[in-house]
This record gives sequence, C-alpha cells and structure tokens, in this order.
Amino acid sequence: MRLQQPQVHGSEVLFRWELSPASELYRRTEFRVAFPEQLDLRRVPIALWWRIEMLFLHTHWALLRPCRVELPVSLDAAEREFWLRLIDNVAVQIEAYGGTRTSGRAVELVDDGPPIPPIRLPMLTLRPAVAFSGGKDSLVLSALLSELGHPPLLVMITSPVSWAHDHDGSARQRARTEMRKRLGVETIEVHSDYRTAWSLEFSARQGCQLGVHELSDLCLYHGTMAAVAAASGIERMFMASEADLQYNAADHDDRIVLHREFLSCAVTQAAIDALFSRFGLRQSSLTYPLHMPQVQSLLLHRYADLTDLQCSCWRAPPDAQACNGCVKCFQAAIVSIAEGISPRAIGLDPVKVLQAFGDWRLTSPRAGPALHATRTPRDHTVRCLQAVSLEAARAILAEGPSGDDEAELREALAVYARLRAEALTQVVPPAPGYVAGFLGLVPPDLRAPLRGIFDEHFESAPTHEFAAIVQRSRTLSDWIAQPLRRSNA
Repeated sequence: MRLQQPQVHGSEVLFRWELSPASELYRRTEFRVAFPEQLDLRRVPIALWWRIEMLFLHTHWALLRPCRVELPVSLDAAEREFWLRLIDNVAVQIEAYGGTRTSGRAVELVDDGPPIPPIRLPMLTLRPAVAFSGGKDSLVLSALLSELGHPPLLVMITSPVSWAHDHDGSARQRARTEMRKRLGVETIEVHSDYRTAWSLEFSARQGCQLGVHELSDLCLYHGTMAAVAAASGIERMFMASEADLQYNAADHDDRIVLHREFLSCAVTQAAIDALFSRFGLRQSSLTYPLHMPQVQSLLLHRYADLTDLQCSCWRAPPDAQACNGCVKCFQAAIVSIAEGISPRAIGLDPVKVLQAFGDWRLTSPRAGPALHATRTPRDHTVRCLQAVSLEAARAILAEGPSGDDEAELREALAVYARLRAEALTQVVPPAPGYVAGFLGLVPPDLRAPLRGIFDEHFESAPTHEFAAIVQRSRTLSDWIAQPLRRSNA
C-alpha cells in the first residue's frame, strides 16, 4: 500500500492510496471527510493530516499482513517504531480472536521523502471536545465534563452504511439538538463515506471474530476528533470507554489480549495521546473506571434530564429510538429494570424486548477469550435478573401502552420468569465496584472531583481484584508509546 498525500479542498479532505495487488478488503481506495464550513481547516497542518490518514488505515494494514506500507514522506525513527508497535498490537488482537497467526512484525513501514515533523499547535480555548453518538456513554461523558466545569464541543461523526442504522435516524439528530438546549453546549457534525470503502465480511473470511467495522469505526472517530480539535484550537479530546472494555489477559506467549472493542480502550487512547501530544493535543476518557451498569445508573439517576435522549441501538429504524430486539436493547432494558426505572425512560419497550428474547438462553456460549479470572460479560445481566422479582418486574412492565395488552404482557412476563429462574441457578461474583486504578489515566485536574462523583454513587472495587488488569493496560500502552516518550524526553 502506498499512501497519497491528503488533499484539502475547502471543508472536505480526500484520502487516497494505491494497493498492489488489489484486495477484497476494499470496495475503493479512497474516502472523503467533510467538515462543517465554520471550521478553518487551514489551521490543520499537513503533518497532522498525514498522522490522521495513518490512524484511519493502520488497523487495515494488520488485516492485510504481510503488508508493505510506503509513505512518500519521512517520519523520525521514534515515530516509525511507534507505528510498528501500534500495528503489532492490532495484529495480536486479530490473532487472539481467530485470525491466522503470523511471525515477525505485522507490517513493513517504508517512509522515503521530505520529513514531516510534528508542529506544536496554538490552543485557543480551554473547552474540550467529545466524540458524541447519543449513546449512554457519550451522554454521561458529556454530562460529567459539563458538571466539572468544562462544557464540551460535541463532535458527531456520521458515516452511514446499509447494514446498520447507528449513523442515521431521527433519534440521533434529536439527541444532538437537545444536548445543545439542555447542557448549553455546541455541537458539530462531520460526514464521511469512510465506512462504505471497505468490505464488512473481509475479516470473517480470514476466520477472525472481529468485524472490519470493529477494526475501523473507532479509527475514524479518533482521527476526525484530532482534525476538529486542531481546527478549533482545542487541546483536550475525550472518548467514552467503560471499565468492561479495559479487561485484558495474557495468552500463553505472554502477549496481552484486549477486549474486542480495544480501539476505544485505555491502551489505545493512551497510545494515541502520546502521538498527538507532539502536536499539543491530548486524548483521554473519564469513564474508564465505570462498568456498564454504573454508566447506565449515572444516566438514569444523576443525569435523569438526559435519559430520554439515549439511542444506543445500531438496528433502530430511522424513525425509532431502538429496535427492541437486539442484545444491546435487552441489556439496557434489564439494567434499567434493576435500577427500578422503566426502560421506556430510555426509549425501550420492555414488553417487546422480552418477547424478542423468548428463545434466548443465558448459558448460550459467547465467542472470544476469557479476560477475567472470575467475571464474564454476561454477569451483569445475571445479577440484574437475580435482583428483581417477577412481581417487581410486572409492575414496571405494566406501565405504558404495551402493558395494556394482557396477552403480550403475560408473554413478556413468562420470558422474564424463565430467564430469572435460569439466572437464579447461576453463581456469579458480586457486582464490581468502580476501578479506581483507572483514575490514574484521567487528566490530573479532573481526578479528585471525578472520584467524588463516583463515590457518591458506587463503592470502589478492592484494589487487588483489578490490579493485574490495570497493570497490563499500563504495560502495553507504555510499550507502544515508549519510543515517542523517549524521543520527546
């Protein structure tokens, strides 16, 4: 693959590359990113555009391995090694989730041309930027920053595809509009055809359980956020990432295996932070310590005025807030019920959700490596079902229009009763506390007040339970970023 220089035309940027031989990974070897006209892209130096282009595509190089990547410009030795380590880590995750095992470096990186050293950007505002989707995580992240005195610029990145509805629909636009009104924050929307440039099935044909979208979408968000921040004079960028996504384990070769959504985890964000800090940009999250039910709980209780905006479903029809039939909808509904709040508050119909899961079993096998000695992703659901009696669930389900249909209500309650009975036969560890060890990855000035908020709502987990996970996260992110930090020192 040979990258071509990004081309900026007004408010649109074209990214192109040549590939030999051709690969089924790509439907075309170019894509565009269109920014709002009020952003002055002249503030974004070409040196940063090059890094953004590499960030957009670097995970694909691991999918294409063995792959030779040619740049018509030169990086310094430290940054070249950084990229090789970042891509090596992607290859480890691809292999851990079923991809073909290879030896040696994941890619060969050849940079030959004029040097493009980092350029320190002027910061014009203390306002941070947040990658905003309308999901519970970005709602809570935005609310936390606002409460802590840093109302963010919400950056909505839109790249529609035919196989998902998470980037279109009225609910997403309503969330953006209402956040402006309710939090008094500014929002912008960036459009791209990036997600239609590649084939969704490519990784599956290689035997990998990670879809190409899981190895691509977050790259679009990271790179686009950096461009928006640079054009806006913003220093700090934030992206939501729950504690569940930080879980990791060491395989038999002592390689660190991450969660399948590793591109938003603390390891990846810390590595990207090291890259962009050379330009004066910083990236982090505030939600690293919080498990999924804790994020949902904060939204339902502390930020209840934003609850009705939640749109976390990638299958929701364009005119609906949720599909009421996918696993995400089911999990959100069960957690909401356990919190004593009707799922209708977050746009879900619990009767329809339960009806859709009539044949589902809690013991159904889940693909992927084990990332915790005693905890599994399904534990949250099991605990919620164990905690709420059939009678308590009936009271919540009976609320609202769908609860008026006695036949449908009985069917939904029968499903709940079966799932709860199954849950009661299972032994799961107590609900985890928040992982205080990950507060060390939060910007220093926000750690103490953030911890104060968490302590109002949750217990802190015993240090020893997550110490190894926190340490592995630090070890891996430090290894990836080490060449840059050593060079900067």
